[in-house]
Amino acid sequence: MQDNDIIYGSDTWIPSIKNLCFDFLKYLQEHRIGGRFLKFRDYLGTIEKPGRIIKEYHKTVKKLKNEIFRNEANKSFIDYHKITSLYIRSFLKYKPFFLDKPKETKNIELCLQTMLPNEYFVLPFLETMFRAWNNDFEGQLRMDTNYRDNFIKLLYRYKMNINTLDPISFSNTIYLIEQRYFYQGDVILQ
Repeated sequence: MQDNDIIYGSDTWIPSIKNLCFDFLKYLQEHRIGGRFLKFRDYLGTIEKPGRIIKEYHKTVKKLKNEIFRNEANKSFIDYHKITSLYIRSFLKYKPFFLDKPKETKNIELCLQTMLPNEYFVLPFLETMFRAWNNDFEGQLRMDTNYRDNFIKLLYRYKMNINTLDPISFSNTIYLIEQRYFYQGDVILQ
């Protein structure tokens, strides 16, 4: 088997991630100012034929595992926080959500979510990932407004220069968000 033939366990998530993308897009199109101009490029692909986002994810997983595990990389696994970090990195790099405004449209009114859809997509993506690795219970990601806004700014900064996103450091941020802002009822995960 060649490196290009390797299928990662997380590839089974591709259909679910794609559905999450479409649900997110539909919500913004229906409920946010300027959302009707948002579109989605399917850079995910399929399990059988990965798209740009998944190929980038595979490339960066391989690189990260080689850095961490060296000769044992092919036999070793990375944790969900690093997996999530690398997926987010791939999304920010390829920006599958985009504004498609007709040229004749003047003075379009947009809200922050429609101007920064790739950054805001990270929030439902994180919540979905937290649920998945916490036995699928119905916990909610509830970040206070100030922290959420600063997190979006951080994601924007990473999007503008994707090489500044260190997956290991960012995975620690994801861990801290999970511990601080992911709730089951009134209980914080600990």
